[in-house]
Amino acid sequence: MTSVSYQHSEKFPLAGLRFLVTRQDSTESSLSGMLESQGASVLTAQMTQIIPTESWESFDETVQQISNIDWAVFTSRNGVTHCLSRLNDLEVSAQQLFSSIKTACVGQATASVLTDNGITPELVPEHFQSEGLIDAFKQHDLFEKRCWLIQAESPRKILRDSLQKMGAQIILTPVYRNVPAAGDYTFLLAELEQQKLDWILFASPSAVQNFHQILPSGFWESLAAEPKIACLGKITAKAVRDFGWSVQAAPNIQDFEHLVQSLCEI
Repeated sequence: MTSVSYQHSEKFPLAGLRFLVTRQDSTESSLSGMLESQGASVLTAQMTQIIPTESWESFDETVQQISNIDWAVFTSRNGVTHCLSRLNDLEVSAQQLFSSIKTACVGQATASVLTDNGITPELVPEHFQSEGLIDAFKQHDLFEKRCWLIQAESPRKILRDSLQKMGAQIILTPVYRNVPAAGDYTFLLAELEQQKLDWILFASPSAVQNFHQILPSGFWESLAAEPKIACLGKITAKAVRDFGWSVQAAPNIQDFEHLVQSLCEI
């Protein structure tokens, strides 16, 4: 669950800085690798585990009734990957399934997973959050259109509510859930106490909440020097500020490339 990597060079803007990455890197996206390529020292400690939904019943039923769907809507790359995995289990061609309906997604990272699997999204807003997708949908007539939201369990309600106000009929099928990652974080508390961390990076509100849960009462306030915090997304930044902490970096474009770029420019 935990790994430490070092790469020091004065030629790179992040040389001499030590970062805590609170997510698990994937083969498709390695935030740790991006930081290391700029000279950073990286410690990873996964705060959140992404696992499949407990029940696939609603998803499987919707797949069988795809002819009744007008739009499929993805709000994260996790939603895409778990959707595709389930379709593979069902021996259903994702490319064929989605060729008969329109697809929309939040962000280029999500869109790239779709296109890599032969699915071309019709709607990818410039603003990388649900709010951006809502604005983009205002250019389309959704009256009595059936919108299939393929999301996490217990998602934000703003997208569903906004599409309903536009007249859409909503089908919700969770495909994954966020759960706290189990582990011994004694090493992390020691890193914080010994002021070894310069930055903490959060990519989701759940990571912020789970990080806060592992801290003993009053621990953060007792630190001689608090690490700086960088966030991906306004919702994540809000979760940080809700605990009374400050956010020093939050790029407008919500992907890892722009997050690392913003850190290099500080």
